Amino acid sequence: MDWFAKAYALLHDPPHKALWFEDEKYRVFDKESHEGEARKMLDEMLRGTPLGGGAPSRDVTMRVKTADRIAASFDRWALPEPAGGYWAVAEALYNPFNLQYSMRIERPDPKAFRSALEDYIRRANEILRAARNDRETYVLLYAVAEPLWILKGLPALPADTRAPTHTVFDHLYATASMMNWVDGGGSLSPRGCLLEIDVPGIQRIIGSARKAGDYRAGSLLVSLAVWLTAWQYMRKYGPDVLLSPTPRFNPLFYFQLAREIKGGEIEGAGKRAPGERALELYAELVVKALGLKALGEEGREGGPERLIAEYFIERASVIPGTAYLALPDCAEAERAPEYFEAALSAIKDAACGSEREDLPLPVRPAAVRDNHVARLARRVLERTPALYLPLRHRCVSVEDALREAERVARELAPPDHLLRALGGERGLAERLLFYAAWRLLHRKVAAPRAPSWFSEGGRPNFVKLYEGPWIHSTLDPDQPASLRLGGVVRERRLDYDEETWSVLSRELGAGEGAEKLREELKKVFKPKEALGPVDVLKRALYYAVAGGGIPSVQETALRWYYNRGWAEACDDSVRRGIEEIVGGGDAEEIFGQPPAPDAVLRQRCKRKETDKPPMSFTYAIVRADGDYVGRLARGCVRGRAGGAVEQALEDVLPREARGDAERWREDGRLVIEAFKLVQKLRGKECEDATGEFLKEFPDVMFVVPSPSYYAALSASLMITALKDAKAVIERDGDVVFAGGDDLLAFAARPAALEIVEETRRAYHGDGGFHRLTDSYAVPAPAAYGRSYSVRLTHSITDFMAIEVDEASRLLEAAKSAVRGKDALVISASTGHAGVVRMLDVGEVERVVKAYLAGDLSRNLPHDMEAVYTPGAPVGGSDARRAEEILLAYTVRRNVRRGSKAGDGLVEALVRLHGAMWDYFRLEGARDRLGLAGPWHNMVELLKALREFL
Repeated sequence: MDWFAKAYALLHDPPHKALWFEDEKYRVFDKESHEGEARKMLDEMLRGTPLGGGAPSRDVTMRVKTADRIAASFDRWALPEPAGGYWAVAEALYNPFNLQYSMRIERPDPKAFRSALEDYIRRANEILRAARNDRETYVLLYAVAEPLWILKGLPALPADTRAPTHTVFDHLYATASMMNWVDGGGSLSPRGCLLEIDVPGIQRIIGSARKAGDYRAGSLLVSLAVWLTAWQYMRKYGPDVLLSPTPRFNPLFYFQLAREIKGGEIEGAGKRAPGERALELYAELVVKALGLKALGEEGREGGPERLIAEYFIERASVIPGTAYLALPDCAEAERAPEYFEAALSAIKDAACGSEREDLPLPVRPAAVRDNHVARLARRVLERTPALYLPLRHRCVSVEDALREAERVARELAPPDHLLRALGGERGLAERLLFYAAWRLLHRKVAAPRAPSWFSEGGRPNFVKLYEGPWIHSTLDPDQPASLRLGGVVRERRLDYDEETWSVLSRELGAGEGAEKLREELKKVFKPKEALGPVDVLKRALYYAVAGGGIPSVQETALRWYYNRGWAEACDDSVRRGIEEIVGGGDAEEIFGQPPAPDAVLRQRCKRKETDKPPMSFTYAIVRADGDYVGRLARGCVRGRAGGAVEQALEDVLPREARGDAERWREDGRLVIEAFKLVQKLRGKECEDATGEFLKEFPDVMFVVPSPSYYAALSASLMITALKDAKAVIERDGDVVFAGGDDLLAFAARPAALEIVEETRRAYHGDGGFHRLTDSYAVPAPAAYGRSYSVRLTHSITDFMAIEVDEASRLLEAAKSAVRGKDALVISASTGHAGVVRMLDVGEVERVVKAYLAGDLSRNLPHDMEAVYTPGAPVGGSDARRAEEILLAYTVRRNVRRGSKAGDGLVEALVRLHGAMWDYFRLEGARDRLGLAGPWHNMVELLKALREFL
C-alpha cells in the first residue's frame, strides 16, 4: 500500500483553498498555485515522520487527480473542468441536503489565520513523528487532520466556491476513499469494489431481552462485530475504505487507535502515545461540540476519554448493523465472513476475560480471568459455532459499475456541447460511477449465513449445563439454551433452586464466599431464565465492558427521580429500597408483588415537583426514525420552495466572479443545463410506490450522489448519533442504539417528551447545521422530518421485548397515518394510541401538565366519546368545523373552574385536532392504528397521555 499517495490524496487541496484563491494574505506556503500550497503544507506536516514528506511523483499526482475527479463528480453541480481565468466568490456554505439552509463563510483575520495554521501543522507533526511506520503515520494523519483544524478555531470552508455545497474536508476524505479504486497512472481499477456487510435480523438479535441491559448488550455486540470486521479492512488499507459508518467523529475509531497505535511518546504530552493523543483530541472536540461540560472537569478519574467511552460505547451504540466499504479488490470483499468470524472470536474472548492482542476491542473490558461471570461464560461458550451471528454481504466491482454508468449516460443522452463540457462519454461515466455502483449493489440479493447450532448428525454445537433434553432460550426461540436457571422464592427473594445452584457451584468451584458469588451471579443470570449461548455472551460482554451489572428497566424508571433527590421525600425504608433498585435490585423482592411496588411509591413518597409525573415503575420507550433517509442517501434533496430547479441553483451559485466573469456565466449556464438533465432520474430514484412523495415535496430535486456527498451525509449522521446519545444519557435514560437517523432509548416518564424535543431539534441542527464551534459546522440531515413513537409501559408487569416491538410497529403505523410524516405517536401498554405531528409536541406537553396540575379532568376522553362518536368517516369543512365547536365545548366542561390555563387548553386541543384534519391519512390511520378519524384519534391520544399521571 502506497501510504504516501493516500496522505497526498487526503491533503491534495489545502483546507483553506477557498481563502487562498480569494486573497494573497491567506497564501502561507506558495503564492503561485493552491496545489503547491497543499504540497508544501503536507511536507511540513510529514517532516521527520516515517513518510518523510517530499514532492509526489507524477504517477501519484495522476492517481490523485482521478480520485479527486471521481470524489467530486456531481456534487459540484456537474461543473466543467476549471479552465482558470476567474475565481467565483461564495458568501455562504449551503446544506447539500436542503439548499434552503446556508451559513455564512467565515473569513478570519489573515494574521491570526496564519498563526493558527502554523500551529495546526506543528501540533499535527508532533503526533505524526511518534508513529512507528508509514501506515501508522497515514492513519494518524487521517484521524487528526479535521479535529485539529476545528480545535484551532479554523473555519468550515467549501471544497469549491463555484458550488459551495460541501466542505473541503468532505471532499478530501472522499478523495482518499476513491484512491482505492484507482490504479497507477490514474486509470480506474476494474478490480475496485463497493462492499456491503450486514447483520440481518438485527431487531431480533437486540430484542432477545429481559432487561434494559440486554438491549444495550445486544446492540453493543452487533456494533462491535460490524466495527471489528470493518477494522480489519481498515488496518490493511487505511480508514478511508470505510464509507459508512464514517470514521470521522466516530468514537470507536479513536478508541481503536488508542488501543493499537502505540508508537513513541510525544514531546510535551507526558507519556501519551500517538493513538492516545488522537483520542485525547477527539475527546476535547466532543466536549466543545456537544457542550459536555462534565467531561472537562479536572481530576475526574480516567479523564475525558473515560466519560466519552461511557457515553458513546458502554451506554450507547452508535455503529449500525450495516457498513459500506470501498476496497481495492473484490477478492478482498469475499473475505468478509472470515473477518466477521475473527471479530466474533475476539468479542467472545474479551467477554470471557482473555482479550486477544491481535484484535483488541476498542474499549478495554474490565473483566479479568477470575471474574465468576466471565468464568461461567467461558464454560458455556467453549463450544460455539464460529458464526454465532448471521452475516450477509454483497459487492459490486468498478468494472461492472462503469458499464452501468455508461448505460445511464446513454439514457441521459446529453447534447454534444454539454457532453464535451462534462469530459465526453468517459468523463460523464466517471461522474456517474459511484451512483452506478450503489444502484448495482442494491439490486443484488445476498443470502445470509445463519448460525448452525447442530451438526449434520444432530450433535449439539453448544454446551448444555443442565440435565435432560435441550430446550429453547426463553429470550430467543431461535437459540437452544445452554443454561436452564431454575428458581424458587426464599424470604420474598427469587433465588436459584438447588439443582441449578449445584450445577453453577460445581462449574465455578464455589467454596468460601459462595453466598457473595450467588448474589453476583443473580444480577447477571436471573433465576427462572433459560439462556442460549448468545444470550450468555451478551450479558458477559456487557458486564465486562461496563464494569459490572446488567441494568433493568426498573432502574431506568426510577433513576431520573433518584438523581434529582425525589427519594429524599420518601420514608426511610422506601428510600433505601429505591437506592437498592437503582443499584440493580429487584422491586418485587424489595417491595413485594404488583401492585405493591407502585402503591409504596404513591403512598409513602411525596411529589417533589407537581408539574412532573409522580415516581412510578412506569417508564417510556422512545423510538425514532428519520423520514425518507433512504431517499436522501440516493440523492433526493430539497431545493427551492416552488420546485424550480433553475431558481434553486441560481440561489446557490455565486453571483460574483473575479477575473473572466463571462466565462463564469457560461459555466454557470452549463451547470444548470446539466443539472436539469439528471432530473430525468428524479422519478425513478425519488418517487414512492403511491406516487405521492413528489406531490408532498414538490421542491425535491435529484442530485447524482457522489463520494463527497456520501461523506457529508455519513459525517452528519455520526454527529446526530452523538447528540442523540447525549440527550438521552443526560436525562438518565438508556440508549439501545443511536444510528443518526434512528434511535431506541428507555427513559423515566418525566424525561420522555424532553428527549423527543431535544433529539428532534438536534436532528435539524442550528439553522440546518451541526455547529461544532463558532466557526466550524457540518450539515445536519435536515431535508425531511423525523418520526417518533413514545410508549408508556410498566417495568414489572409488562414484557419489555413485546412493548418495544409494539413501539416500533406503532412508529411505522404513525408514518403511514401522517402526510409528509414527521409524526409522533404516543401510546400506552393499556392499549391506547394517538398520533400528532412532531411540530405539535409542545401542545402535547401542555396537555400533560394540565392533567398533572388537575386543570384538565382525566374524564375528558370519556366525555368526548359520550358527546360524539362518529360512525362512517366524514369529510369536508362543515364536519371539521362542527367537530372543532364540539371539542371546544367539551374541553371547557372538563377544565377546572377558575383555572388560568382554561382558555389556553381549549386553544391547544383545538389546534391539535385541526392539525390532524390537515395531515391525517385516514386509510393509514384506520388500517394501521385502528383510528376512525381525527375525533377518535384525539380521544385515544388523551387516554394515552393519562399514563403520565
